[in-house]
Amino acid sequence: MKLIMRQFILIIGLLSSGVGISQIQSEFEMETASGYMHNIFRSPSSFIDEDELFGKDDLIRSSIYQDMGFKGIFKKFWKNENISLRLYPKGRLFLSDTEATFYTVYSRFRYEKNFSRKTRLWLTSHWNLRDREGENLDDNELRTPLGYRHLDISAGLFFRLYDQHRGFINLEIGNRNYQDAESNDLQYDYYTINTVFRNVFERPEGWHSYGIEAQLSKRLYERTYFEPEVPKETRDWSYIVLEPFYRWPVSKNWRLRGGVEWSKRKDNNKGTFTYRQIRPSLELRYKNEKWLIETEGSYTIRDFDGLNATNSAEEILGKLNFKYYRLKVDIEYELGRKLYLTANMYVNNRNSNRTNINTITFRSYDYYYAGIGLRFEF
Repeated sequence: MKLIMRQFILIIGLLSSGVGISQIQSEFEMETASGYMHNIFRSPSSFIDEDELFGKDDLIRSSIYQDMGFKGIFKKFWKNENISLRLYPKGRLFLSDTEATFYTVYSRFRYEKNFSRKTRLWLTSHWNLRDREGENLDDNELRTPLGYRHLDISAGLFFRLYDQHRGFINLEIGNRNYQDAESNDLQYDYYTINTVFRNVFERPEGWHSYGIEAQLSKRLYERTYFEPEVPKETRDWSYIVLEPFYRWPVSKNWRLRGGVEWSKRKDNNKGTFTYRQIRPSLELRYKNEKWLIETEGSYTIRDFDGLNATNSAEEILGKLNFKYYRLKVDIEYELGRKLYLTANMYVNNRNSNRTNINTITFRSYDYYYAGIGLRFEF
């Protein structure tokens, strides 16, 4: 990962030394939003610890929150190429649970070159920071700290094999280093290849498209304990994701996208955390001169190969299984020149067949938030 850091520093140096400030186009945004979040840390509704039963009132933490964010975009164009830098710091203050307050910094540097109408190349680097206390109980991957530093570099190529074809391939390497826990340090390197092949055709209501997205990736986890006598833990996980999709412009203002994603994670160490999942999803988008409304709903079934679901009597109920119901809604309305009213909502319900209240992990939970705010461009 030292190579990634050197390349990232070199790219930023070239940007700052090779391009005068007066030559750079800039855009800025400020945003603020207030809302309510239920079950901030995605906890189950019950848990027994040392023979004491904890219920919803003890485990589930919810709060009104206040968001503040600033976005800066800097661009430089030449005849067939451009560079851009995005910076996006954002903070979220929980009014009734200040210990959950956190901030994030998102940054992206990108270089693009158009070789022709059919071919385009890009190089991208991200550096992201989330400064947040607490532990992630979601168990999508591992129990991890909520804070981390993330760095990646990728190279992508857009191409057209024929007039109706659109496709790209993207190669990425990166590292995520989690905020120090009390007893150990956790990080992982990853390598990903992602590609999309799609066909497009025009009808009176707009452009239809259909195709398939595919991804292959590998994660190499390393957990180092602060106690020297505790051995280092490593995990080697491989992922494959395939999703056929169809995008349909229902009318001039309405667009619909449907897809069915199939994915598998293979645990190359012991097979314990191998799973398969399928996720049908539906997206609906509406846009006119004033309104932008985007909604996405999905249903996910995830089956583990090597983990068993148990009840509170430690009886095995079968292989561990998750069912996710997710709904996301984003709304934007133009109040005036460069001033927008925004609203968003997200609902995530996980149903697990692990009913054992003697453990807090791999359990069912409900999580949602909703907020309303303002965004100003200048």
